[in-house]
Amino acid sequence: MPRTATGNFAIVAYLLFLGVVALTGGSSHYDAASQPIVRLTAILLIGALILRVPPHSPGGFRIGLWFVAALAVLILLQLVPLPPALWGALPGHGRYLAAAIAAGESQPWRALNLTPDRGWNALFALLPPAAVMFAATRLRTRDQGAVLLGLIVIALASAVIGLAQVSAGEDDALRFYAAPPTGSAVGLFANRNHQALLIACGLPMLGLWAERVRGDRVKGRLHAALALIGGAFLVLIIPTTGSRMGLGLAGLALVFALVLSWPAIRVAIAGMSARGRRLAAGAFLLALAVLIVTALTFSRAESVQRLFAIDPVDDARVRLLKPLIGMIRTFLPFGSGFGSFDPVYRGFEPFGNLAVTFMNQAHNDYLQFMLEGGVPALALLLAFLGWWGWTSVRLWRKSGSETVALGRLGSILLLLILLASLTDYPVRTPLMMVIAAQASAWMMLPIRPRREHA
Repeated sequence: MPRTATGNFAIVAYLLFLGVVALTGGSSHYDAASQPIVRLTAILLIGALILRVPPHSPGGFRIGLWFVAALAVLILLQLVPLPPALWGALPGHGRYLAAAIAAGESQPWRALNLTPDRGWNALFALLPPAAVMFAATRLRTRDQGAVLLGLIVIALASAVIGLAQVSAGEDDALRFYAAPPTGSAVGLFANRNHQALLIACGLPMLGLWAERVRGDRVKGRLHAALALIGGAFLVLIIPTTGSRMGLGLAGLALVFALVLSWPAIRVAIAGMSARGRRLAAGAFLLALAVLIVTALTFSRAESVQRLFAIDPVDDARVRLLKPLIGMIRTFLPFGSGFGSFDPVYRGFEPFGNLAVTFMNQAHNDYLQFMLEGGVPALALLLAFLGWWGWTSVRLWRKSGSETVALGRLGSILLLLILLASLTDYPVRTPLMMVIAAQASAWMMLPIRPRREHA
């Protein structure tokens, strides 16, 4: 097959994969019916690329592949059966051994993970990000524009679906996942915070997309106009999600969008007269003020209304911190096992925290990662944060180029996701996990060898 044909096959296959993940990857629940579809699609993508497309200088993406492999090995080690005496001596496991003995149960060999079935689920959950990293070794630099546009379309589609959900009310067939009715715009997700994060990520994506066209004034203006319209729409939709976290992230994302699009803005300003610059600045400030006021007074601006209301979910998150830290101490240094938070927390939940709702996740992915993975997981987390920080500094100090701009965008997207993870669990959904993996791949793109196949 000609090299150009194989390259086209790779980008088409990857865009189809992103489409399937967008439609079926919005839930974090391990037993969601859509999870097998996402994972099977990831396997098919990897298999198709192995059979049809040779790698394009994969050295730059080796870090991402090794990180996914290291996490998979850690999960697998937690699933290795251990003898009863050793298992019972593990920190935090003795209480379960005592309960089994008291119940007269036989003592077989058991895995360190207290919920092995969910441990296997956590392992298979790595398939989508693994597929992204694998595809990165096959895609050409010229394909990255199509990937960026594909993610922008997903963000805008989720926003449009969210608007339709708000218009239709709580009982709406457009809500793809079984979740407590809130009336919020959740778009392609089951969780309004994840929807708000995706929309926030869409703003810097649009900012870079508006700046990518150079040398063609007509096309550049068209990109800029479409990006402005799309960005305004996303800003208006953010309040409908009911996510207070989303409001803050959207404000930060809007600043980054302006930073990424600044080269195009600077060129446009340079071609104006002094009076034109003053008029443009005034029009921009007026439009921004109108946009913000409209968003904050939108009839369904639930996130604004919730700024001044007591949220029982947020209160439960605060009350969860103390028992969660106690759980981490109990299971250090090896952890309770990936995927085990929900069942394990039920044995540690204080009486005062009991409610009609339940915490399926810790709503702080850093603490939950430490609880489930122990010290090895903490080491991986610190290694990732160190890589992200060091690579981000290098990218923002580099001279501008197409790959550097994409790398900076990846750095911004990961920052938004990392901030959201302080109070939520976005990367436990396949769609946000794929976006995080793609952002990481973009950060690795500038260090990729220059040699490229046609």
